[in-house]
Amino acid sequence: MNRRRGEVRRGGEVWQVGLWMAVVVLAPAVFAVSIAAAADPFPRPRVLEPNVAFWRDIFARYSGNQTVIHDDTDLDRVYTVLDFRSWAGEDGRLDAKHERMRRERVAEVRKHYVSILNRLHAGRGATQGLSSEGKRVRALFGNVKDPNEYRRAAERVRAQSGLKERFRQGVARMKGYEPAMAAIFRAKGIPPELTRMALVESTFDLEAYSRVGAAGVWQFMPRTGRQYLRIDSAIDERRDPLRASWAAAEHLRRDHAALGAWPLAITAYNHGRGGIARGVRTVGTKDIGQLVRRYEGRGFGFASRNFYAEFLAALDVTANEEKYFGGRIGSIPAPRSREIKLRAPMRLHHAARHVGVGSETLIAMNPAFLTRVIGGRSSIPRGYRLRVPVEPEDGQLALAQANARRVASGKPLYHLHEVRRGQTLGTIAQRYGTTVGTLQRVNGIRRPRFLQAGQLLKVPAL
Repeated sequence: MNRRRGEVRRGGEVWQVGLWMAVVVLAPAVFAVSIAAAADPFPRPRVLEPNVAFWRDIFARYSGNQTVIHDDTDLDRVYTVLDFRSWAGEDGRLDAKHERMRRERVAEVRKHYVSILNRLHAGRGATQGLSSEGKRVRALFGNVKDPNEYRRAAERVRAQSGLKERFRQGVARMKGYEPAMAAIFRAKGIPPELTRMALVESTFDLEAYSRVGAAGVWQFMPRTGRQYLRIDSAIDERRDPLRASWAAAEHLRRDHAALGAWPLAITAYNHGRGGIARGVRTVGTKDIGQLVRRYEGRGFGFASRNFYAEFLAALDVTANEEKYFGGRIGSIPAPRSREIKLRAPMRLHHAARHVGVGSETLIAMNPAFLTRVIGGRSSIPRGYRLRVPVEPEDGQLALAQANARRVASGKPLYHLHEVRRGQTLGTIAQRYGTTVGTLQRVNGIRRPRFLQAGQLLKVPAL
C-alpha cells in the first residue's frame, strides 16, 4: 500500500493453547451487518468503465509475455500490443537475453508512438504525409480539435505487461485462504468482496516484496503495518496472509469511517487516507469518477487513479472465471492449522520436535518467520501465536499444554527436552545449567542410566 505499481515482485519452551480463528468464527453476527449491508457499496461511474475494461484485459486476456502500449489517462486508447510469447522457454518465461531484448523493443516502440504524436501536434492533427500507422493513431482521437492534446498524449504513452498467468495463479492461491479471509472481513463488519484487493496489490503472491519495502499479499509498508502487526528482525506478520488480512480489514474499516464511501476507502489504501481527504476537498465531491478525472494532487498518479478500477476489474474476473479463463480455476489449499500462544521464547527445531513435525512444516504454516528464526539464530518470540497442525502426530503437544497450565497457576516453568541417542543426565544438565539431582527430582527418575532416545524430560527454566 502507498506504493507505485510495478515495484512488486522466518530458552524456555512452555506453551499456552489458543485458537486465533475462534475470534473470527465467534464474532457477533449483529456486528457484521453494520457496514457490509450498505446498498451498492461499489458504484461504477460510467467515466471509469474504459479503465475497468482495460484492467480486465490485463488480468485475464494478455499474457505476461505481452506488453500493451497505451495512453495512461484514456486507457481505451491502445496504440499496439507487443507479443513476446514466442521467445519464452518451456516454463513460459523469458531468459535474461530475451528479457533484455524485450525491454529494448518496448522502449523502441514507445518512442515510435511518441514521435507520431509529436508529429500530429506539429501538424495540428493533419494526416497529410502520415504513414498508415500514423493515420490509425490519429483516428484513435476521434473529433479532438485541440492540437495540444497530441502533445499531452505524447507525454502519457505507457507500457503495461499482461498479468493473465500471475492473476490466475493468484486466484488459485487465494481460494485456499478465502473462507478465513471472508470471515475476518465479515467480523469487522465490512464487505467480504474487499478481499479481492489482495489480487490487485500482489496477485496474491505470498512472497511479494516491493522495492520500497512493501511486503505480503496486502503490500503493507513497514510504518503502516506496525500499527497492526508484529514486524521485527525475527517476525514479519505482513508475510502471513491471514494476519495481514486482519490488519487490512481493520485499516479499511478505519478508512471507510473517515471517508464515508468504499470507493474512497479503497483508493485510500493505495494513496493514503489524508491524500484522498485532500482530493475530496479540492474537487468538491466524493464521486470517485470525478476524483479520478479531475484531481491532480501530488502523488495521485497512475496507480492511485486506477486502483478502484482495478478492484472492480478483479471483482468481474473472479466472479466470471469460466468466461475469462475458459473454466473454473482450481484451489491451492492453504495449510490447515490451529494456534498456540508461546508463553516463552522457543527455537524452531524445539517447537517442531514438540509438535511432532519437521521444521519445514512449521515454516510453511508460519510464513511470518524470517531468516533469523529459520536459521536458528533467533527464537520464536514470546507471545507469538504459533500455527501447528490441527491434529498433532503424537502426545508431545499435550505435555506442553500441561506445562502451560502450570504457568497459569504460578508454578515453575519448564523446558521440554527430547533425549537423543547417547545423551546422559549429566550432559543434559550441563547443557541447561542445572544438576543431575534436579533432573531426577523433577522427572521422578530413580535409575539415571536408563534414559531412552525420544524420552521427554522436564528441565526447570532459569
